[in-house]
Amino acid sequence: MGIVTQYVRKLIAKQVNDNGLVVWYDPDGAYSEAVKALDLPDTTVLRYDGSFVRLRWEIDQKKL
Repeated sequence: MGIVTQYVRKLIAKQVNDNGLVVWYDPDGAYSEAVKALDLPDTTVLRYDGSFVRLRWEIDQKKL
């Protein structure tokens, strides 16, 4: 894992701890592999897969 990816992971972990929810916008998919490998304790990671409506539905189903 590179230095930038490590920093981003720490930043995401802090945001999750502070706010309970993080919305990550990465339109170019530069960090898509890092997000797939993201493993934060007691955290659900949901990814946009072409439909904001589906993503919102998944969030609602998990009651996040």
